[in-house]
Amino acid sequence: GVALAAGPIRDRAPEGDALARGASPAPPAGSPATPEPSGLPGTTGPATPVAPRPAPALAAAPRQVAIDYVTAANSHDARPGGDRAFADSYRRTKPYVTPQLYALVTADSRRGDYEWTQWLRQRATVGVEIVAVGVPDGAPAPTATAAYARVEFRQVVRPTAGTGAEQSTDAATTLLVTRGEGGQWLVSRLLADT
Repeated sequence: GVALAAGPIRDRAPEGDALARGASPAPPAGSPATPEPSGLPGTTGPATPVAPRPAPALAAAPRQVAIDYVTAANSHDARPGGDRAFADSYRRTKPYVTPQLYALVTADSRRGDYEWTQWLRQRATVGVEIVAVGVPDGAPAPTATAAYARVEFRQVVRPTAGTGAEQSTDAATTLLVTRGEGGQWLVSRLLADT
């Protein structure tokens, strides 16, 4: 009966509970009531936006040799009288690559066997449409003797026999173009795309 006379518990603040009675909390013992100055200047307005750094430009000569290499390496003609094998496209890259890279890309391999079989059946031509060319993200800026290039392209397969429809595939190649002693820019390395 004594508890009922005092009223419901939820309406009563325990003794010593200043917050429940509407009083401001006291700062903990030993700490200041206001924050200490940090010594740093205060903010007086919105932050000044920082413009993004422009991507380094790829000069015309290394850009063109990168395009020429990608176009030659990825174009095929599976019609009678056209290419004899998938690797013929890599043989056409000779003017655009170093001798060392040419030896690597034209070495015997089984790459492209499946596509080549399909293209022969369709008597297809395979063309390349360049989508974008530039310095890849995170690559060093081009110099007078070396430039990294990323070529984004669309490979378009056009059947000339059978019932197959035109198909396109987007792809990209990243490569290193270097300037030799004679001043000619050549693709010297192919880099893995991630």
